[in-house]
Amino acid sequence: MENPEVHTPHTPHGRLPRWLELTIAVAALITSFSSIAIALHHGHIMEKLVQANSIPFMQGGFSNVTPDGERVLSLDLLNRGVGPAHEQSLRVKVGDRYVKSVRELVAVSIGAERAAEVEDALNPIKNQVRKRFIPGGGQQQVFSMVRSDENAHYWDLLNARREGWDVELCYCSVFEECWQVLSAAADPEPVDTCTRDEAREFVP
Repeated sequence: MENPEVHTPHTPHGRLPRWLELTIAVAALITSFSSIAIALHHGHIMEKLVQANSIPFMQGGFSNVTPDGERVLSLDLLNRGVGPAHEQSLRVKVGDRYVKSVRELVAVSIGAERAAEVEDALNPIKNQVRKRFIPGGGQQQVFSMVRSDENAHYWDLLNARREGWDVELCYCSVFEECWQVLSAAADPEPVDTCTRDEAREFVP
């Protein structure tokens, strides 16, 4: 009696070997994970780029002349950064004393007994909003006093005290990153948040 003939199975034509199929599947999986990682990294880079293009750089200071040469005594806030700034706190000092208004600024600078008279003569223009939103490259004036023939004596008297004035401010970006400026001559320093001190806030 003859034994049955045993045939070795052959791989069907057109089908890849099992090991090659597994290799392709693993490679596809690795490629997918790599694409996801690259996309996440790219998104992180883009987020940082947007933040970098939205950083404000605020400075505050006193001036006694405009770019056009007009004699104006003023307090100005300038945003020299590329992104908008939300100014949340502003304080003004005369020497080592905080003042809350133009009237107090005048009183501490040249004497309380003449403050009302001098302020009336100078007729200051006041920006009395409590918080300011300043676009990148923009500025806002907090107060200004124009020198004229009629008020020149008072204007010169107050201008002579200007070197003793200083300004502090705190502001945030649209991403809620915040900085404080502790002097007109100082650069902004990062802080966690801006906190208003109503007892010392300057509202002209």
